[in-house]
Amino acid sequence: MTDRLTRRSSRARFAPLALVVLLGAAVLLRPGDDGGALLLANPDRTQVAELQAAFAALPEAPLVLVGLDADLGTYPEIRVAVRAALADLLARDARLAFVSFTPEGRAIASAELDRLERGGFGEDELLDLGFIAGAEAGMVRAVTDLLSDGVEGSVADAIRVADVGMGAFQLVLVVGGGEMGPRSWVEQVGTRLPGLPIAAIVPTFAQPELAPYVRTGQLVALLATLRDGAAYAADVGGGEAAEQVPSALAMLLGMLIALVALGRTLAASLWGLGPVPGEGAGTSNRRRGGGRERDDATADAADADVEAAPERAAEADAAAETDPGDEAEPASDAEREADAR
Repeated sequence: MTDRLTRRSSRARFAPLALVVLLGAAVLLRPGDDGGALLLANPDRTQVAELQAAFAALPEAPLVLVGLDADLGTYPEIRVAVRAALADLLARDARLAFVSFTPEGRAIASAELDRLERGGFGEDELLDLGFIAGAEAGMVRAVTDLLSDGVEGSVADAIRVADVGMGAFQLVLVVGGGEMGPRSWVEQVGTRLPGLPIAAIVPTFAQPELAPYVRTGQLVALLATLRDGAAYAADVGGGEAAEQVPSALAMLLGMLIALVALGRTLAASLWGLGPVPGEGAGTSNRRRGGGRERDDATADAADADVEAAPERAAEADAAAETDPGDEAEPASDAEREADAR
C-alpha cells in the first residue's frame, strides 16, 4: 500500500512539469513555409474564393468602408483573417475608412489603425471615422450622413466628392462578433443601398445565423470559421497575418492539455469516494455509512432496554420487601381487643 502511494505521489509531482512542456511545444510549433502538414485541412474553399472574388471585382483605388464592431472576447479567433483582409485590400491600393457603432468595436478599430500606421500607412490610405452612437439608429443616419464637418484628409475628400454617406463606397467589410454585426448591416444598410456589396468576417458561432444571407446574395462573402480564416491568410501570404496562422498540431496539444487537466480534476473528485490513504476499507465504509451506523446503535440500545426491563422490575420488588419504610405499623389497643374477642 505504501509503495503504491509513493509511486502515485511521484507521478503527481511530474504532472505539472509535463503540462509546462506541452504548453511550450504548443507555443513554439509554427506551420511550415509552404503550408506543410501542420496547417488546418480545408477541402472546401468556397468562402475563401468568394471573398477573393469580391476584392478582385473592386475598381482601381476603391473606397472600402470597414465596419469594425467585433467583440473583445471573440476577436482573437478572427484577428488573423481580419488583418489578412486589410493587408489584401491595401495591396490592391484600396482606401479604407473605419467606423464603429459599439464601444468595444471602437477600441479594436483604434488598435488596428495604430498598427497600420506604424506599418507605414498614412492619411492617403486610412481614415478614422470614429464611434457613432445610437446603435442601429446611428447606422441609419450614417447611410446618408457619414462624414462630419471636421473630418479632413484625402480619403475624406474622395468621399465628399462621391457622396457624403455610405453610397460613396464600393464595398463594406463588416467585422462582427458583437451586437452590431453583419445582420444589422444587411437589414439597415443593405435595404437602403441594395447596390452596395457587403462582405463579413465573424467568429464561428455566428455562421448559422449569417449563412442564409450568403445564399440570398445579401452578403457577397462570409468568413466564419477558423479553418476558412487560416486558409485565406495563408493565400494572402508574405505578411504578419500569414505568420500568425495557427498550427493544427499546437491546437491539438492545447486540447490534450485541457483534457489532462479535466481528467485530473475528475480523478481527484472520484478519489474522495474511495478508501482514504492509510485507512482500511472498513474504516472508509464506516465513514461513509456513519449516519446509518448511528441509527443502528440507537436501535440496539432500545432493544437492550426492553430485554433488561423484567430484571429491573424484579430487583425493584425485592428492594421493596426489605425496605423498613414499607413494614406495617404496630396495631392499636382497640384492634388488639377486637382480635381477642
